Amino acid sequence: MNCLSRRTAFIVIALGLAGCASQDRSYETQPTGLSAAEIRNVLSGKSWRWSGPNNSGVTLYASDGTSLVEVTGKGTTTGTWSAKDGELCEAFAPAPFLPKGVALNCQPMTGSGNVYQVGQATFTLA
Repeated sequence: MNCLSRRTAFIVIALGLAGCASQDRSYETQPTGLSAAEIRNVLSGKSWRWSGPNNSGVTLYASDGTSLVEVTGKGTTTGTWSAKDGELCEAFAPAPFLPKGVALNCQPMTGSGNVYQVGQATFTLA
């Protein structure tokens, strides 16, 4: 192979690799969080069964931003909820099993249909 042929082959390979690197890869994007409006629409007025690493239960998310929470085997409490883009924010009132309650805490929320992930908990429509 002469010098000109090698140079031409090198240029063709380099251009081919550059073309591969610049291809549209939008199909490879990871799912993103939900908008605040989508989160409100998904949760509002519905009961959701949830299961996390330490507890499970059912929460009713009222449209006024309040919630009623039943923790399996422990009891019930009330709370408040709100949504930010990509996050569900919740706070819980004190209860016998939760003496100090829980201050407002926001966690990432992703999913679709009847199954969502909120932090480490999985939510399914009750």
